[in-house]
Amino acid sequence: MTNRKIDWGYTKPMTDIEKKCANQQQYAVTCLVVITGFNITYGALMVYKIVPVWLGMILAFLTMGIVALKARKDLLDDGETLTESPEHFRSRMHQKNS
Repeated sequence: MTNRKIDWGYTKPMTDIEKKCANQQQYAVTCLVVITGFNITYGALMVYKIVPVWLGMILAFLTMGIVALKARKDLLDDGETLTESPEHFRSRMHQKNS
């Protein structure tokens, strides 16, 4: 064991951009947890033969799609895309800051 002391006192306050990123990350993780919960529920319904497998798979796919589209709509700003190139990102940031 070392005698190293950790200074827990000072923390740098978060900037507005860091707060936005943290909120977006928390929202995205929550969406993944919701999707996982629905998939577990549909899986249990299929295993216990309450819902046929074909219907459970369709419901799971639709639920994942709806949650993913809602998260995409909520998290992406105007003009943002999931697959934009670095050049497009820089030009969009330059236009936003001008």
